[in-house]
Amino acid sequence: MSVKELRGLKSVYAVNALYNLVFGLAAEQAHLGQDFETTFAKFEALDPKGQREQLAHAFKVVNLPVEDMLNLLSFALDANGVPYDEARAQKMKPDELMNAMLEVACKVAQTIKPRSISDNAKKNCL
Repeated sequence: MSVKELRGLKSVYAVNALYNLVFGLAAEQAHLGQDFETTFAKFEALDPKGQREQLAHAFKVVNLPVEDMLNLLSFALDANGVPYDEARAQKMKPDELMNAMLEVACKVAQTIKPRSISDNAKKNCL
């Protein structure tokens, strides 16, 4: 399994899917007393292996909408370079789907770093 280049509008949807997963982790951690910002900061500070472990956990606990799953799968390629689509996804086993989505989510996490607001700018926000 490989991941095709993150380009176009669907890549933004894939980023949104990644952040929905991390947001779900943050919600889970909030029950343990950790705030959302801390969860996001800890995730972004992890090495690729740590991020992979956290995302694998997120796929188990976060009820990701089908649209987000398909947005992630749209960047997954099988061993022959054939992309996954909705019809193919309907025939796949759950572990195959999870592995494909995890590969894409990891690639997104390692490739795309959205700009965040600096601490100085946060002080000036209402």
